[in-house]
Parts: sequence; C-alpha cells; structure tokens
Amino acid sequence: MNIPYSISKSAMRSQQQKMDQLAHNIANANTIGYKKSDTSFRELVHNAVTEQDVRLSGTADNSSLNRGVWTSAGKNHFSQGSLTQTGDPLHMAVGGSGFFAVQGADNLQLLTRDGAFHLNGTGEIVNDRGDYLEVELFVPSNQWDLNSLQISKNGDILSQINGQETVVGSVPLFLPANAQAMESVGGNMYRVADGTQLISSVDQPGAFGSIMNNYLEESNVNLAQSLTEMIMSQRAYSLNAKVMQSTDEIQSLINQFT
Repeated sequence: MNIPYSISKSAMRSQQQKMDQLAHNIANANTIGYKKSDTSFRELVHNAVTEQDVRLSGTADNSSLNRGVWTSAGKNHFSQGSLTQTGDPLHMAVGGSGFFAVQGADNLQLLTRDGAFHLNGTGEIVNDRGDYLEVELFVPSNQWDLNSLQISKNGDILSQINGQETVVGSVPLFLPANAQAMESVGGNMYRVADGTQLISSVDQPGAFGSIMNNYLEESNVNLAQSLTEMIMSQRAYSLNAKVMQSTDEIQSLINQFT
C-alpha cells in the first residue's frame, strides 16, 4: 500500500476514535459520578527501508519508515470530582477511591460513584435506574425516622428509634484490586472483569475513603479542556484527509506518465 496513504488512513481512524471518546465525555459532563476516559496513540511497527527500496545511498540500509498510528485501549481517570451539597439524607459522595455497589439487571453487580439514592415503594434503597444499593440493614427501613436520618463517614446509617439514635444499617464501599479492570457499561456504571478481586471496606475499614452524606459527586470532566481537544482532533483529522487527497492526486499524475 502507498505509505503516505496508509499513514494518513491510520491517523484518521485514530482521530475519529479520539473524537468519539471526547464526545462521550462531553455528553456525560453533567452525569453524577461519571469518570472521564481518554484515548492514547501508539506507533505502528517500523518497516526497514533498504537501498533497493529507495534507490539512495548505502545509508538507507539503516533507515525505517513509520507505518502510522493505532489507538490503544481507553483509560479511565478516577480522579475526584467536585462535591455538591443537596441536603438529601440518602445522597452520598465518596471522598476517596471507593465505589458503591449496586445490583443491576439480572442481579449483575455494578460499581458506581453515583450516590443519588432513595427509598422505593417497598422500602429498598435504589438509584434512579432502580438498581439496588448493596447495604446491610439492621432495622427495617419502614421503622426509620427520615427526618433524623444520617449516614456517617464510615457508612453507618443512623436514625432515631424510640427517641434514641440507632445504627439501622451500614453502607460498604468497594474497590477492585486493579482499578483498570473495571469496564464501563454506560454512563457512571462499571462492571468488574471476571477473576478480579473485589475488596470491601468491611474487610479494610477506611482504606477506600469516607462517605460524605448529603453530597453528590460531579463528573471529573473538564468541559473546556475536552472541547479544546475536540477542536485539535478535528483539525488533525482534516489535515490527514487533505494528505490522502494530495497523495491520490499525485498518484494519478504519476500514472499518467507510466
């Protein structure tokens, strides 16, 4: 294949993947607990260039040509997002590296930083998708006094029962042994890869941070930076498209003389 054409084609493909990833980040800039991901590029294997290939001096024997770029797997960035106070007793944010665990469709365990929970009609703690928060209850929720409800930094759910503050439940945090083993299943939800060890704050109290009650964590997307990167990526895509067009035109001229 024509080498300039091959290089431009791989660059356009990689820039398109980067723009897709940036668009996903921008679309989730206001999604509670969303963690941005990025795209990185790597060079394709160099091909040796010999004197016979280029009809140059003997120094060409030690030369090589880059074959373009390819996109490596996207990397999630789990840096802390800004915290917003809501005043809702079942809203929680994690100050640290931990995640809430919820039971999604088909009882699939998912991890999330989205702490916008509420009680459903049957008294279970769920998120807006209807996923059930993994929580240990000591007292049924229908006996809780929601006006006095608090959640401590270590996850204890506190409520007044018969005039006395009582621990009525506990919210654990979780963290996989390898954070990059988490696969995004859309928005702010992650599935842990099979075989990955999942550690609980029950086993390691305080190791994954603390729970901030009455707060929600915003996404960690820097919108201005993402838009700037989008413009740069679009320009790189257009530039490589022009290179392909010029290569095609030059090839056509060459063919006219052969």
